[in-house]
Amino acid sequence: MRLVYMGGAAHDLHTAYISHISHITSFALALTVLNKEKEEQQIFNLASGGFESTVRLAKSSPDMWVPIFRQNRLNVLDVLSEHLRQLQHMKEVLEQEDYPAFHQLIEQANLIRKILK
Repeated sequence: MRLVYMGGAAHDLHTAYISHISHITSFALALTVLNKEKEEQQIFNLASGGFESTVRLAKSSPDMWVPIFRQNRLNVLDVLSEHLRQLQHMKEVLEQEDYPAFHQLIEQANLIRKILK
């Protein structure tokens, strides 16, 4: 464990970026799959470690997360807007079949490796 000291406002801001958006994304992905994939057995048959790790957070308790989202609503809305903007941009690039640009986006995303070693 690493102790990090910061004020409440800084904590709320940074946890929105690295924790709360991850949970919302996981909840949304789970809802997307449950709405689109009507053959539940196919989820079981095809899901691999990547999918399981991505939706792991979707198994989190709503009794815990709704109050967190309520408390940190403005920061969560801010980062959620940016996340939606990024998803929309990726969608547009894919619609345009601009695979070099899509490749660049993934390379940019890979820069997270330098931070999370």
